[in-house]
Amino acid sequence: MMNRDTRLEERLSGVVEVGLVTADPVPFLCECADKECMGRVELTLDEYREVRSHERHFVMLHGHRRTAGEELVAERNGYDITQKPG
Repeated sequence: MMNRDTRLEERLSGVVEVGLVTADPVPFLCECADKECMGRVELTLDEYREVRSHERHFVMLHGHRRTAGEELVAERNGYDITQKPG
């Protein structure tokens, strides 16, 4: 299930794509469960697309607390990939 922030991230990805080389890092909002979190995660559009190609995978700042049922899939440079329950 997509939340409001995920839909925003995907819309921003499309807008940013028009003016960037896919190898350039882009700031994305942390997709943790904390609605107040304004953390930024920098990754390329290709990296973001790869994470989001799995509908239950999300990017979070490294070390952010996960909610019950979320699993750490991978640790990358400065961010984690998590899998939401579903």
